[in-house]
Amino acid sequence: MTPIQALGYVGLEVSDLDKWSQFAADLLGLQPVPRADGAVDLRMDAYATRLRLTQGTEDDIDYVGWEVRDAGALALLKTRLVHHGVRVSEGTAADAANRYVTGLICFDDPEGLRSEAYFGPLQRTDDPFVSSRGVSFKTGRGGLGHVVLVTKDMAAQEAFYTDILGFRVSDYIHTEVVPGKPLDLTFMRCNARHHSIALAHLPLKKKLQHLMIEVRSVDDVGRALYRCMDAGQHISLTLGRHSNDDMLSFYPLSPSGFDIEYGWAGLEVDDDTWHVLRHDTNSAWGHRYQRPPRPAKSEEGASSPVMALSKERQSAG
Repeated sequence: MTPIQALGYVGLEVSDLDKWSQFAADLLGLQPVPRADGAVDLRMDAYATRLRLTQGTEDDIDYVGWEVRDAGALALLKTRLVHHGVRVSEGTAADAANRYVTGLICFDDPEGLRSEAYFGPLQRTDDPFVSSRGVSFKTGRGGLGHVVLVTKDMAAQEAFYTDILGFRVSDYIHTEVVPGKPLDLTFMRCNARHHSIALAHLPLKKKLQHLMIEVRSVDDVGRALYRCMDAGQHISLTLGRHSNDDMLSFYPLSPSGFDIEYGWAGLEVDDDTWHVLRHDTNSAWGHRYQRPPRPAKSEEGASSPVMALSKERQSAG
């Protein structure tokens, strides 16, 4: 069993903080909280932060934080990592304060994603989470949702997350979402949520393919879908229900060019009865892929720099 209990927080490096904050608040229903250092925390429950937006050029995932029970569990995880030859550094008191946790360690996965494990996250019950859209998110012991990472070496990554970090494989999907482009996915869990992380073998430059957040009402999914449509936000995958985790969701394209899965009613797994499955389709119905709109041509017949950048971001979704 893994000492890791949940996906606790995710850091994103984004090129447009204002656009991201507006997207998160107005369309997704998250609560932006500006920080003194210029970053923006996005809240979705009593935790002081679940997502952090930091100014930068990558428009990609910056780090991922895995929550453990207590100091003993963190020490156990560190011992396991060191035993397998993984370089681990102790987070300083300043690092812990920056992340709003009591203690943490830092390490990289085989493809260089900065990973942090921590205990003692700060709870802001004195300053309750408020969604400007009235959304209630499903978090708790299941964590903030899941991430799907673009992976070059599926075997090495799966071995790291299962053999070293202790995740359990829930199932596999071998399919095509975009016609003519095979898609292999491995889904792994650390709690009752069907998966907190998935690995996707895709020819993309970004490390993050999508980030999933889950709401407590199907109506919140519908309202968010129509907010995105009314705002002209590109929908990469239409409303649908996934074949493996039963999630009913749609995928708006974020300002950074990766997708956000906005879902409801994801499957919870019973470890005593679950067995690994395989699917050859991504969805039981729906989730039709929609190509990003082509940028308009300038009078000289070439795309403007702004539209060219937009196209590059969207093509990675």
